[in-house]
Amino acid sequence: MDNRINQILGASKSKLSVNTDTYTNIQFENNKKLLPPDEINKVVDLNNQFNIERQSSTSYRILGKINPLISNPLFNTTIQNNPLGSNDCWEQFSTALFTDNPISETNPNLTFAQSIKKHLKEVEGWYGYFEPRLTLSKLCNFYDMEPKRERFSFLEDTTNVHDKSIKNWELTITYPYSADTTHTMISNGLLIIDTFPVIVGGKPMTAFAVPVFHNLTNGGVIRLTGTSIDGDYDVKRVGLDDGNLQDNVFCIDVEYSKVQIHIDSRMTKLYNDVPSQYYFRKFKKIKTKSSDVIETDDYEIYKLAFSENIYTDDIFQFIFNEDIDVSNLVDNLGRPLSELYLSVVKTDSNGIFTNITSGIEAPIMDIFNSGNTLTYLKDVPVIQKIHGVVNYTSETFKALETNVMIGNDDFYGDVIEYNVTTLQEIVLSDIFHRFNTVNRETTNDKTVGSPRPEGYYYKAHNLIRIRDFSSYIEQGDNNTIGMPDYKENLGDGRYLWRDMLEIGVIDINKTQLNYPFVNGCHYMFNNYIFELKRQDPFDNWMLFFSTFPADPIGNILEKQFNVNFGNNVC
Repeated sequence: MDNRINQILGASKSKLSVNTDTYTNIQFENNKKLLPPDEINKVVDLNNQFNIERQSSTSYRILGKINPLISNPLFNTTIQNNPLGSNDCWEQFSTALFTDNPISETNPNLTFAQSIKKHLKEVEGWYGYFEPRLTLSKLCNFYDMEPKRERFSFLEDTTNVHDKSIKNWELTITYPYSADTTHTMISNGLLIIDTFPVIVGGKPMTAFAVPVFHNLTNGGVIRLTGTSIDGDYDVKRVGLDDGNLQDNVFCIDVEYSKVQIHIDSRMTKLYNDVPSQYYFRKFKKIKTKSSDVIETDDYEIYKLAFSENIYTDDIFQFIFNEDIDVSNLVDNLGRPLSELYLSVVKTDSNGIFTNITSGIEAPIMDIFNSGNTLTYLKDVPVIQKIHGVVNYTSETFKALETNVMIGNDDFYGDVIEYNVTTLQEIVLSDIFHRFNTVNRETTNDKTVGSPRPEGYYYKAHNLIRIRDFSSYIEQGDNNTIGMPDYKENLGDGRYLWRDMLEIGVIDINKTQLNYPFVNGCHYMFNNYIFELKRQDPFDNWMLFFSTFPADPIGNILEKQFNVNFGNNVC
């Protein structure tokens, strides 16, 4: 009814009039009809519909926090050839600004060593100095050595180039898409790098060392090839007699004098008489809804308000603005994607840092410092032994990648053991990226001693688990209906696979994977500890520069307890 009826009340016409009841005939009309009850097709269950949309969605929004643990104990050596022209380096402590000592009349000038001892300070993990000119009002100002904390910040550096912002780090999202099975370290099994005589249960035996996690336990079975004692053996113990290197050393019941190894010596783990496979996974940048490959400007990163870590360093938050699209993508085994990775790539910060190289983090073993006699060990990409100084006394090991950049098509991701009878990929080692400042590796100065090969390294790829596979292994044959495309063929008519679990489903042997689903998109939030490490802080890898003025050396924490290890023979 669109027409309104207006009626003037009697009291509004005259002071002598009163209001009276008025009756009007009104006709009700409607041009719409209600839906008849018999035409309702279905009652929608909102919970069920939500779950259907959630399970079928292939869109992800990635966000999280980065808590950086970063310091600058490895700083530049000389003023000359410094990319920034900065004086914040070792050499500056020999200049008059720092050696003049107006406090002491008997000793007006400091030596180079005295100047370093007086002025070089470490505050909350950052090396630098306080304003040396006592007459200035900025006496308490602290200045970082180069590279400064601005060169490591996840925010763009505005102090590097005038009127320009420089990125120090690049973030991207990757996934495992292929494998490298040809590298020397993993081809036809894990490379055996050393042997040791050991005593297990009072009996002399032989221990074998590999450069990555061997994933063995007491009583397991391994196969040796390329040795003087090839065959299958039971693992009697993991680790050395003192309990060290349990993740990298295993023992078998063979006399040490009978064992000889060389470049082709390999170890392979056996499950139910089936040998495992070893390979490097290679990661590739993911696609988004708007592009085939995620772009470098598809994310934002900013300082998280009112947030600092215990070292007073800023904590950062990032968000990828473009929705990640995993539709029609499979991993290196042909399975639907269950893992994404937040990959971090260091930039050269406008020519301050060297090329980024990659490798594995290996345990401390003397054999790695015997490269002059065992040259094939240099093919093992030990990140602590990789450097860029030519003709240095300790030769560099061969990196997996020699120039990692955000524009690369793919990246080495990790080292994997896989067995078709278990259908599980076990990560034996992550991949790390290494870099140094150009000044430290290219400058040759007698006053401060250089070049200096020791640099920094960090873990490059951080897991984002988006789906999970069942802990139960399914088995079928050619007559089985509904087997997935990624099933493994055992070659005897049997097929094995693990079902992919729905999001939020509880598997009795796994932690429930559950995350928000809003507006057709999954939201993945994680906290990441980003740790930047030194290659050789304790002088274990022959890269530490110990000549005066030496780089700061780490303080080793001694064990405050004793541990007794048992030698159980299985």
